[in-house]
Amino acid sequence: MKELQIITLEDVLAAKEQRAQLQAELRDRHGATVVSVTINMPGAVKYSADTLNLLYYAVNELRQRIRDLRFPLCEERILHLSTGPVALLAVAGDAAKIKEIGMAIEQTTKFGRLLDLDVFDSAGRQINRAGFGSTARPCFVCSGSAVECMRERRHDPVEILAAVKNLLLEYQAASTAAWPQPVKQIGDTALEAMLMEVACTPSPGLVDRVNSGAHRDMDFFTFLQSSSAINVGMYRCALAGWRHEGVPADLLPLLRRIGAEVERDMAAATAGVNTQKGLVFLLGIVAAASAVVLKRHPENFGSSAILAMAAAICRGIVEREMACLKHKQPGRKLTAGERLYLAHGVTGIRGEIENGLTVVSQTGLPLLREALAAGLSLNDALVHALLGLMTVTEDTTILNRHNLAILAEVQDKAREILAAGGMLTARGRAHVHELDALFSSQRNISPGGSADLLAVTYFLHKIELWQARTAE
Repeated sequence: MKELQIITLEDVLAAKEQRAQLQAELRDRHGATVVSVTINMPGAVKYSADTLNLLYYAVNELRQRIRDLRFPLCEERILHLSTGPVALLAVAGDAAKIKEIGMAIEQTTKFGRLLDLDVFDSAGRQINRAGFGSTARPCFVCSGSAVECMRERRHDPVEILAAVKNLLLEYQAASTAAWPQPVKQIGDTALEAMLMEVACTPSPGLVDRVNSGAHRDMDFFTFLQSSSAINVGMYRCALAGWRHEGVPADLLPLLRRIGAEVERDMAAATAGVNTQKGLVFLLGIVAAASAVVLKRHPENFGSSAILAMAAAICRGIVEREMACLKHKQPGRKLTAGERLYLAHGVTGIRGEIENGLTVVSQTGLPLLREALAAGLSLNDALVHALLGLMTVTEDTTILNRHNLAILAEVQDKAREILAAGGMLTARGRAHVHELDALFSSQRNISPGGSADLLAVTYFLHKIELWQARTAE
């Protein structure tokens, strides 16, 4: 593999001239149609394992399709240039039909947007998309015209690069016969954590197996549908972490883009109901952090290293996305989290994760372990840990529906139940049922932020069990 190389404008111009000369040579030699296959790769590094693998994918697809049309492949050249890998194929066949093949390869998959298959007839004339009634190629980031977005500079380089990395991830996921085993295990564990969180019962004010808590627009089955839709996104976040080679913070834009797509999948599965939007962000980052740690530092794989990596991925997020609102507000409606920050200084899940999710490491995990060690069922141990999280979480779901006084009341009631033994005593269990009835039927209180943190608590608990078994 060539060493990664930062390219210059001179490199680009020289590579373009080299391609043109070789195209002319192939035409003169074979009197045939010539196909040029290149990779659309924004940024200063254009030759990598990813771009080379994607080029080979496109060439293999092209070979198969021209073979199906019985067009002879006269000659093929692969150029390993610092400006990106290039394939040139001389094909004895109708240039228009070959252009249709090339357009199909570009358009069949999402990651096909990264491919450019240019076709030149035997006289050297380029066959254009417009002649087939095809629209201009879309922007990497949005659904608009790529040419217009570039001309008007609608997207910043970080946003564009994140979109491109997401498309590469789509290719990697589609082209891998089986997920790398660690990625699969992390994704499996994320799905299990989502399901365990919604299944544990009773969960005061939350959707569980018995009732819908303080929610009128969703139930247990809505969460099953939502979790199924989110599932693939968790695998993709894990795969993104597994393949990431830069500093941790550079991973966040890609995870954000994956998260936005997952949220759309969730909305489609639930008819627009927001069941787990906060969890998509939180668990997606933790899944990615798990994969980064396992790939780079398997000897340290565990909850502490994972939470430290999650914090590193989100380093500076409060300052960038929240603190700046005090000086300048965006030209759009503020989100609930932004409003709460400006009104009360509450940093929400951004602050929690940048701080290393201490509510999980210092409260959720210890209580879950304590309850399991005491012989509680997994269901009851999860409820016990949920109560603990409710005592310390700055729950923005509660704040968005109510106010700081109600949040303080929720924390106090959870402390009282834990003081009575929580799920470890009959008295504590009775109080949990009473609290569920109070929050669900009378007060409309939903500790949704604590529920998200419970899913992360279970995820990390299960990861540590997996690691312990591996070490035996």
